[in-house]
Amino acid sequence: MSSEVNINKSVVFIPGALCSDEIFADQISGISPPFNAVLIDTRQTKTITEMANTILAQAPDNFSLVGISMGGYVVLEVLRIAPDRVWGVVLISTSARAEMPDQAEERKRWIDRIESGQYEDFVDEIVDDCISGKGKLNNARERFHEMVNAHSIDTISRQMSACAMRPDFQKNLKDIKCPLLLIGGSDDSEFFLNGLKEISVKVIYSEILILPNCGHLPTIESPIRTTNAIKKFLVKAEKSLS
Repeated sequence: MSSEVNINKSVVFIPGALCSDEIFADQISGISPPFNAVLIDTRQTKTITEMANTILAQAPDNFSLVGISMGGYVVLEVLRIAPDRVWGVVLISTSARAEMPDQAEERKRWIDRIESGQYEDFVDEIVDDCISGKGKLNNARERFHEMVNAHSIDTISRQMSACAMRPDFQKNLKDIKCPLLLIGGSDDSEFFLNGLKEISVKVIYSEILILPNCGHLPTIESPIRTTNAIKKFLVKAEKSLS
């Protein structure tokens, strides 16, 4: 990492399961300048805590965090371990709750389908579940389809297991003191919409934005509005440091 990077302008982006850095492509280009995107590979890790520790080992001393879905779980774990290093947080389509029984069953079904050779059917189902059918015509489905296809079966299995074994972060929400922006899609599942609302109630310095006609991945379903919201938030959060 360049020594010229202003650590107060560093923003660590953490993708969700089955995603790649491409999930944040519009946001990474949209926040620079003045902010510097930091991308850290956690694909070989097996738990949310391992992912968080990998990020803490490689990130600047102080930084902001943007996490989507599984990446949101990692953000919450970073905040639990090292809250003093984080000056601002954006959580997208995530929850502080541990895995629900119905989610565990769905993950098991997904893994069974992959291991039985039904990989393409699995990919199609995931894309249908995550991308809203009400959005304007764009390439969100194609972009996400390419991201999922780029993952090995081993990586998918590790990520599914990490999500299934994630901690319950609800008791830690009261300890979050940095500015927090929550972003969700109006057509996402109730689990994630309710999860964002629960976090917003429990974190004092939080604001929430629900984007219409979006599903689980507003960064690619509504990239302009998502990018504008994130950049505006980061500018305000950075100013609060001075």
